[in-house]
Amino acid sequence: MPPILADDDGDDDADDLHPVDRDALERAIEMTRAHGGSDAVQIENKLRNEPWEQVARFAAYCRQCDNLHLLPHQSPPCWIDDMEAVLAAGDDGIMGKYAAARLLQRMLAADLSIYEPDPIAALERTKRTKKIDDPKQPSPKL
Repeated sequence: MPPILADDDGDDDADDLHPVDRDALERAIEMTRAHGGSDAVQIENKLRNEPWEQVARFAAYCRQCDNLHLLPHQSPPCWIDDMEAVLAAGDDGIMGKYAAARLLQRMLAADLSIYEPDPIAALERTKRTKKIDDPKQPSPKL
């Protein structure tokens, strides 16, 4: 399955976004607003002065960093440009780019967006949903 990525031709046209990416970016903005404080103020200021898609990608970056508890030198999945190359290069230790690429690989396999604001929670929800929908699972007895 090809990665679910926005058209990155530089025109910042949010209409070109895949619906899964648009949903994730919208949720990233809403989560940033709900976080409150200076994050909410910053996102509102950015929305007034910058293109929506640029602000939404920033919000996704912030939410991924927070939700994954990344250190300042570590990359979130939304920053991985060439997953195959990063994976082929192998583990980079504490730098975290390899770990981000592995997580991105899991996200894309689960049909999640590269911009998913809370990747681990989304993967857990996907796993629970697949177990519920799995015809191989025994049905509960009443």
